[in-house]
Amino acid sequence: MYVFDSTSLVDLFQHFPLEFKALAPHAANGEIKVPEGVFRELMRKTDKISNSLEQWEKKHKIVVRLKNDPRFLLEFTRIEQTYGEKVSVGGRDYPGFWRSPAGRKAADGQVVAIGKVKKWVVVSDDKAVRFACLNENVQCIGWAEFARRLNKKELQGQTSMDI
Repeated sequence: MYVFDSTSLVDLFQHFPLEFKALAPHAANGEIKVPEGVFRELMRKTDKISNSLEQWEKKHKIVVRLKNDPRFLLEFTRIEQTYGEKVSVGGRDYPGFWRSPAGRKAADGQVVAIGKVKKWVVVSDDKAVRFACLNENVQCIGWAEFARRLNKKELQGQTSMDI
């Protein structure tokens, strides 16, 4: 199970636009999830990605809504408070979730909270997300690693995405 931030989905689409549609079976299997904040953000920004996500949500319910599980809300609140302004790793401080262009509207805390509660793999290349995952003991990979894993899985099946 993978939970994505918006940038990782955009990067995946930009590098592999034709193969992005091949993710549909993975959405159908429940392997691909996005927090409600990421879904809303992408619905406002990108046509082709938003079309795919909208179809996947209608058919496969890929959106994770924080209000549906009190554990998500508790972890989200704690994680936002802990990593909103800054993320500390190894005695060094780095800009937190709220230092991004989206500010306090960023969905980064949702991604980390869902990954932690559900023990899903977070897909993000954002430094604040990656460091928060490190501190929270949540597995986190970048979009390129996700593509590599997907390609390996596809090669073991009947199709190849040629990633």
